Amino acid sequence: CPSETCRGGRTGTTGTDTLHLQTRGSKFIKFQELKLQELPSQVPMGHIPRGMSVHVRGELTRIASPGDVVTIDGVFLPQRVAESGYRAMKAGLISTTFLEAQNIRVHKK
Repeated sequence: CPSETCRGGRTGTTGTDTLHLQTRGSKFIKFQELKLQELPSQVPMGHIPRGMSVHVRGELTRIASPGDVVTIDGVFLPQRVAESGYRAMKAGLISTTFLEAQNIRVHKK
């Protein structure tokens, strides 16, 4: 930060303060990102299977393992990947989508 307040710090020190983790004042939740992909039997010959990201929080984490056949209910949301400002506006709508999981059912392990 180029300002004097940032360089000098609020307490008048040299600005070499460090961040400390406050475990008592923090709330930690479980988070997992799943990569979902179509079954090979459902993909037409010569096409690439489609995939998407699924964000899982809380008790739904660690229910699914790689290779499981699952049904996931959730909310389909956009995720911004572009920076803000003129460059992002000039580039147009640049975002990806993900599914916020609400329920996971494992059919085959």
